[in-house]
Amino acid sequence: MTISLRTRLLSGVVVGTGVLLTLFCVTIYSLTSRTLVRHFDESLLDTARLLSAIIEDKGFVQEEGHDTNEEAEQTDRIERELELEFNVRMTPEFFNLHGGAYYQFWTWDGNKTIRSPSLGQEDLPAFDEESDNSFYGDCPLPGEKAGRAIRYRFVPQSDENNQAQEDPVTLVVARDAGELIDFLGLFRWLLIGSSAGIILLSTGLALVVSGAGLRPIHVLAGTIRTVNEQTLDQSFSAQAYPVELHPICDCLNALLERIRFSFERERRFNADVAHELRTPLAGIQTTLEVTLARRRDPAEYQQALRDCLAIARSMQKMVDTLLSLSRLDAQTLTIHRQTIPLRPLIESRWRPLADKAFDRGLNFDNRVAEGVSCVSDPDHLSMIFSNIFDNAVDYADEGGRIWVGAEPSAESLVLWISNTGCTLAPESADRVFDAFWRQDASRTGTGNHCGIGLAVVRKIADALGVGIEAVIEPGGVFTIRLRLSVAESKPNHG
Repeated sequence: MTISLRTRLLSGVVVGTGVLLTLFCVTIYSLTSRTLVRHFDESLLDTARLLSAIIEDKGFVQEEGHDTNEEAEQTDRIERELELEFNVRMTPEFFNLHGGAYYQFWTWDGNKTIRSPSLGQEDLPAFDEESDNSFYGDCPLPGEKAGRAIRYRFVPQSDENNQAQEDPVTLVVARDAGELIDFLGLFRWLLIGSSAGIILLSTGLALVVSGAGLRPIHVLAGTIRTVNEQTLDQSFSAQAYPVELHPICDCLNALLERIRFSFERERRFNADVAHELRTPLAGIQTTLEVTLARRRDPAEYQQALRDCLAIARSMQKMVDTLLSLSRLDAQTLTIHRQTIPLRPLIESRWRPLADKAFDRGLNFDNRVAEGVSCVSDPDHLSMIFSNIFDNAVDYADEGGRIWVGAEPSAESLVLWISNTGCTLAPESADRVFDAFWRQDASRTGTGNHCGIGLAVVRKIADALGVGIEAVIEPGGVFTIRLRLSVAESKPNHG
């Protein structure tokens, strides 16, 4: 399933906004709750310190009906009496049974001595498992209220008539935390609701912004849809689009340039093929019309048929070359590399053209030494030599020379085929591999027509990995150099 760019942008905005808001809300809520709880605990601590300051130790008191001698102290239950030095009615929050504040004292032996009237008959948790002097914690309150308490241990001041005691007293002060809990709950839902609203608003804004931001892409796509073979000369102006689309515009312009070149080359190729076929067909038609114009003897008919056969063979050769060119363009060649002795291969490729070269008075010299070899495909390399020799025989000057040489090295060898009588300009050397290229645009200059043979040579060389170049040397010498491999490439097993 393909996901649109707009969906990806929206998903990124929504997810990113959600993550950032979550981190923000968690941080704000955590800081706020910690601050409020800390302030709440500080108020508990202040109350505990106040109560510890106004408590007085009355010492040990014997229950009524018992003596106060040492033996009685060991047998009778002794209670330690603590007394608050203020009237609890002055603090309604501790006195009211439905109040929001509570306190309770424990003596050193765990006996409860004093508690606030707001507790009624209930007790506060003593948090005995904690050893610290001050400890904060959540606790249940009378009426199933949620509260928070502090456990505070201290040594109370003693009565003037009694010796000071070193035993600590435990004080627990609690307050109703309902308002705090309700506020934090409301604050939490407020953060969640505002975050959801922000995400919805950001999603809507992202829809609008992404639509506006992606509009140039739709405009560019619409412009691309209007391109056809009649409008290939148009270009995409980068100034009409955002900076992010400039590389796409540049690539489209380069692509259109290559397409224009391909279409132009195809039209030119079709025109060249039509022209090349029209000339031999006109020759066949003329020969047949002249022969049929009147009755002739058998020898004249035979000569006319031989002329037509020669023209047909020339056309067949050109058609075969065009088919080879088409296969090379389609990259359907099958290559079988092997070691090839060069001198015998050159001799075998020259032999079919020897009679034609003799008729033109051409001298051929094979300077490749015995034992020089290369690694390539023998059939396709033979096609290269045949086409180069055919081109050299056709366009060398009358009585000129054609020669072949080679210069081997450790990993490759350079083989060259040269002929005299070249009339091409030096700057036209690279154009000889273009199909149907002519230096003379009127197609009438003898010796300037390079046909399609060298175009096939270039395609085969590229398929074989053979380096090839054409050079026009001083004195009208035309040379084609081939760089051939002399060693098998070993596969890399690493």
